[in-house]
Amino acid sequence: LKVALRVIGNQIQAVVYNPATQQYLNAAGNWQNQFTTALTCTEGAISAMGAVGIERPAKYASAVYIDDFGVTFATVDTQPPQVTIIQPSPGAVLTGTTAFQANVTDNGGIDHVEFLIDGQVRQSTSEAPYTMSLDTTTLTSGTHTLFVRAYDLAGNVGSATLIFSVQNSGGSLPTIPRHYPNIRIAELAYTGTPITTFEQQLLQSSVDLVIPNPQYLSYIHSVNPNTPQLIYTNFSNLYQQALLDWLDYANSHGLNPEDAFYHVTTPTAFTGASASSQPVTWFWNVGRGSSLTSLTNLTSAAHDSTTGDVSFGSLGQSLYLGYPDLINEINFNLNRGAANGWKGVLEYASAVDSNGTPTDWKPLTVKNDGTSGFTQSGKITFDPPADWTMSQIGSQGAMYYVRIRTTSAGTSPAATTILAADYVNANGAAQGTIPVFDYSADKDHDGYLNDAEYANRTPGDNARFAYQSRMFYPYYGQMRYVLNPRDSDVQQWAANYAVRLLASQPLANGLFVDNSSGHFPLAGIHVLEPTDNYSTNYGTMLGGISSQIAPHWLMANVSGGGSETAAVVTNTAGTFDESAIRALASNWQQFEDLANTVANWQSVTTPAHYMVLDSMTTGGSATDPRTQMATLAYYYLVGDPNSTFLLYGGGQSPNTSWTQHWIPAAAYDIGQPTSKWSLFASGKDPANTALAYHVYQRSYANGLVLYKPLSYAAGLGTGTLSNATATTFQLNGTYRLLQSDGTLSTLVTSVSLRNGEGAILVKA
Repeated sequence: LKVALRVIGNQIQAVVYNPATQQYLNAAGNWQNQFTTALTCTEGAISAMGAVGIERPAKYASAVYIDDFGVTFATVDTQPPQVTIIQPSPGAVLTGTTAFQANVTDNGGIDHVEFLIDGQVRQSTSEAPYTMSLDTTTLTSGTHTLFVRAYDLAGNVGSATLIFSVQNSGGSLPTIPRHYPNIRIAELAYTGTPITTFEQQLLQSSVDLVIPNPQYLSYIHSVNPNTPQLIYTNFSNLYQQALLDWLDYANSHGLNPEDAFYHVTTPTAFTGASASSQPVTWFWNVGRGSSLTSLTNLTSAAHDSTTGDVSFGSLGQSLYLGYPDLINEINFNLNRGAANGWKGVLEYASAVDSNGTPTDWKPLTVKNDGTSGFTQSGKITFDPPADWTMSQIGSQGAMYYVRIRTTSAGTSPAATTILAADYVNANGAAQGTIPVFDYSADKDHDGYLNDAEYANRTPGDNARFAYQSRMFYPYYGQMRYVLNPRDSDVQQWAANYAVRLLASQPLANGLFVDNSSGHFPLAGIHVLEPTDNYSTNYGTMLGGISSQIAPHWLMANVSGGGSETAAVVTNTAGTFDESAIRALASNWQQFEDLANTVANWQSVTTPAHYMVLDSMTTGGSATDPRTQMATLAYYYLVGDPNSTFLLYGGGQSPNTSWTQHWIPAAAYDIGQPTSKWSLFASGKDPANTALAYHVYQRSYANGLVLYKPLSYAAGLGTGTLSNATATTFQLNGTYRLLQSDGTLSTLVTSVSLRNGEGAILVKA
């Protein structure tokens, strides 16, 4: 091992490096690829320059051997290292395992050099020559960014950047069986979806991909074990179980939990709510009992005054309150105070066993007890103890627990609500203000402002804890935070979490990742952390997950995405464009925009990645023949029979019967496409001559597909769906119209189309 002591001001840092594995020992005693310090301490006695070296006190006898010892005195140095990437060359196309090399020079000596791919540290080394060997099959085919960052002994940083490409033959797409040669069908099965003989028949005859609630995994597998199933998750924002998992992971790995979030720098108003968000005042786990394995669950009652009271424990019992982060106040709204000698004491979990179960509880020192011993409603405040430990009680993740242990029998108190601090001042509403945390006032750097520190904060910076300044994801509500994908430790956690999630659901073939357009969700909001390269960092995180869960795979919901979505496409096996096709609501400009977007995303990877095109029935209804055929025609114009899937009306009602999400005409084989989409006809809308109509076409082996979006003119608006918009066109042959029920019409040589109408014409 190579051990270095670095003295920077009054800070002493110990760096332990293994040249054989090119890894560093971290503070938790684990080896990692990224540069880190094993120990850091402050030595107040260091105030000036002095002697440095190795000393052997006289009491030790025999020979002393010193191997590879050196001393470097860091003079005032403001010159960064010079970095040149030697290999690969700019624009190189790489395959297999490839060597990366950089030349680094500095006037005062190099501390370490980092190699980053797409923002993720892949290797850190203190040994020259500075090289890295990389298996490029762990990357998706497409362009990537190499970033080499060098640190000198004075802390100056130099860097160099290079763009390269990866092209590994065969790609990394999973093989998905299909039922029809001309189209692929996807379905959702969220909680509440009825599973009847109709759904069973579709699974056996038509559906190629399902995104189900885990409760349906077993049934779908029993009906058709070859149907891939992707279960829901989210890595763009942290909430509920994933939030608990990250906080526990950070705590157990010696990481700063705030690395996974963005923090506001000015008081920031928010609005919104969702079924998966909850107020910051709610305790996440509340239970009462004498044994941790058989507690009465009172979580809902503790925050809802209408569901019944929360009675404190009798003698031998305790009331447990769990919160994801440290707290410093508890608010009790009592409708019955302690009486007849009842007494209780507040305690916190200070030690756990190997399973995370609390093994030791200590008295919590109270600063102010507004309840007067739980005899009246009020607030209890305290400073969070330094040894307060996250612990596991019940089936939820680890949290910070306090308990009220009954020490004397009598009439126990009963509370209508027990709540934590309302630090966003929401007062029960779906809006409030996220406060700022003053890091300069946090003199002991523990992420909490005690009373003395809080008194010296910048006026208006009212957060007591650093976590209270985390930014919520717009507009999903409280306790649902935007995830910051920049940090490599956060990326590693995400991959680790995905692996464990899939291990818990062995029938799932992969993950459906929501809110994954790659677009930075906080544009215009001032946050503490850097926001550049968000799309690249988010795509890199998804790529890391993809490589770790293989042969499972990811499908990302890219709804609303644009050019930044390419970073997501290149790092996943599939994308899901929610509500993309709106056949009765799109004008011709919107049709062309979506058609070009689909083509662009399909061209990003070779072979083209899988893509689900979801639709909305806006302007019609799920069982309306016009809506069905317009949607199917729209899909046939822009889709690919091998790589794209049609999901009919999925996102707008994901938990309804599949009778609402199936077009019988899709089962009719119109053959393979023989051309790309093109303009078939155009002219003035007969219902509004100020607007222009466009009709688009695409030829298939067995027919012709036509679709007429809403008429449109820039600055003048969009046309209607009325019968008055109909225009008639002569065809270049004799056809039969495909009906929505899958049957064919009599022979036709012309077709009439209204705005928002499609026709699938089968050759006679």
